Amino acid sequence: MWYMIESLDVLVDDLSGAFTRSSFRTACQFLVGWVMCLGKHTLGRTAHSAQPQTAPAPAARHGLDGYYNFFERSAWTTSGLAYHLAVLVFTRLKLLGRITLLVDDTLAHKRGQSVWGLGWWRDAVASTQKRVATASGHNWVVLAVAYSPPFCTTPIFALPLLARLHLPGQGQSSCPVLAKAMLAEVLGWFPKHTFTLVGDGAYACKELLLDLDERVVFVGRMRGDACVYDPQVPQAPKSKRGRKARKGPKLPKPREAAARADRKGAAEGSWLWRTIEVAIYGESRCLSVVSYEAVWPRVRGLHPVQIVVVRDPESRMKDCYLFTTDLTGTVNWVVTQFAWRWAIEVLFRASKQVMDIEAPKHWSQASVEKLAPWVWSMQTVIMVWYLTGGHTSPEALEMREVMGDWDSEWSLRHMLQVMRRAILNATINPNSADEDQLKEMVETLKNWVNLAA
Repeated sequence: MWYMIESLDVLVDDLSGAFTRSSFRTACQFLVGWVMCLGKHTLGRTAHSAQPQTAPAPAARHGLDGYYNFFERSAWTTSGLAYHLAVLVFTRLKLLGRITLLVDDTLAHKRGQSVWGLGWWRDAVASTQKRVATASGHNWVVLAVAYSPPFCTTPIFALPLLARLHLPGQGQSSCPVLAKAMLAEVLGWFPKHTFTLVGDGAYACKELLLDLDERVVFVGRMRGDACVYDPQVPQAPKSKRGRKARKGPKLPKPREAAARADRKGAAEGSWLWRTIEVAIYGESRCLSVVSYEAVWPRVRGLHPVQIVVVRDPESRMKDCYLFTTDLTGTVNWVVTQFAWRWAIEVLFRASKQVMDIEAPKHWSQASVEKLAPWVWSMQTVIMVWYLTGGHTSPEALEMREVMGDWDSEWSLRHMLQVMRRAILNATINPNSADEDQLKEMVETLKNWVNLAA
């Protein structure tokens, strides 16, 4: 019943190649239903919100098989949808030059003896420095595009592209292996593009970085006690017997490099703190850094990396040990790129609190593997809609006038509210309706509001 606004319909039409004609129609209805759903986003509530002109009758058959089969039995694949979504993002946002990708994993809480793929995983939200909390659910590895709009000075946006389920048990692919597979897909889709991959310490491992594609540079966190060596191999005497050295002598570990810089103070030479000014986390900060090149055999073999030790003079953050495979990158660039990683944490919070990705109850393998990636894909569509035209719509201007100091027009919650208001304005137009249609609209609104009760 809801009218899909033209600016959204143009974007969604770019994804039609991933579906059959009937499944694409269901996908469009599901997207609008997900946006218009005011209550908990179970599959039943979302399907009823997509067609609120009919009040749900629990005593009768629901007639929503098409919506349930959309995830369990439809022929579309998550990889096919991700490809069309990536083309949509790259073309609509006009991404040029080296594109930054973010990778991380998150826990979607789920319970049930029959739910496929469940495991017990670390709950990052409930854990503390002294205690590790675990919870039942699905562990998803997500690859997202980082985007900085040219028309505003907002924090970086993370737009999810691909998601893979990390299954429990021995013999299953680890999170870095899944991340490498997703990265290979993106590289295959765009053979002429270059990328920067940003990840946390869990992805600084040989499974992902040992034979990294030459079109990709990695920026991430490393251990403070990592054993690193001088990339310059000393010349061995010709008379020396045995295997020749392949790496130089040991260099200070990142934590030792920071301690050595503390001891040197204001002296001259190497291993000194120097001050840089970078824009991170929405503000300009002055940080102290020590950088040097080294070989990290445990992760990168004999390929040299650039290590950057970062310290906050104001002690608002703990010392951070970063590295990159790009030896030509500046220290400011390394720190800024790693700060972009926080955008994927914001993405996870929005997908759980706003998109309600944990609410649907499903148990089969097909539904589990498709539903969460589909929700993240639609989250990307909503963000692209707002960034390309939604922020200039009349509904956005109306909401901007009544926003409080604590509100943000660039949050996903605000984007969803603007889209919901635009759909309502396009659907309910009293000037073009007769009395019978107005009565039908009033009844539809009553059903829609009752669904949220």
